[in-house]
Amino acid sequence: MKQAPLLIALTFFALTGFSRSTQYAHISKTYLAARDSSAVDVYHAQEMLTQIMQVVGLTQNFELKESKVDNVEASISRRKRYILYNPEFITWINNVTHDKWAAMLLLAHEVGHHLNGHTIRKGGSTPRLELEADEFAGFVLYKLGASLEQAQEVMKYIATAKASSTHPSRASRMLAIEHGWDKAAGASQ
Repeated sequence: MKQAPLLIALTFFALTGFSRSTQYAHISKTYLAARDSSAVDVYHAQEMLTQIMQVVGLTQNFELKESKVDNVEASISRRKRYILYNPEFITWINNVTHDKWAAMLLLAHEVGHHLNGHTIRKGGSTPRLELEADEFAGFVLYKLGASLEQAQEVMKYIATAKASSTHPSRASRMLAIEHGWDKAAGASQ
């Protein structure tokens, strides 16, 4: 039971900043095409990131790196872009959701911070920036084959009911994911 306060603290801190992480590795198309609800271990994070970049049609120019961050965050250090991730947090979110899409949404969200230029701004996270990254992540998850419910599931565990100065409410975040998912669905038709 000593781990319960730690998990609550990790969940709280998951909402306090941009996520960071990155890249590479050849991905097996069958890995992400499988639509089961099996959890994804942290070693597949690079494969998931590669798949995200393939879906948006861009070359990956940031590095995925295991780090001692609270959860996942996008950052720039010495002119290099990173997505940093805490493997314990990824393992935890995979275990509570029993679904690969939770980690995928978090990585896509961080990619969204980079691609929307959020990481080159000073001042850190704001609700508006978080919603932009959530919308991007919803778009990507539709393209990867996630249902709307699968795309939104992670917010039940990491988002709070009320907004803070850095992050919007759970309802707002789920709506932003839905907007991105719907935008991708409309473009596919």
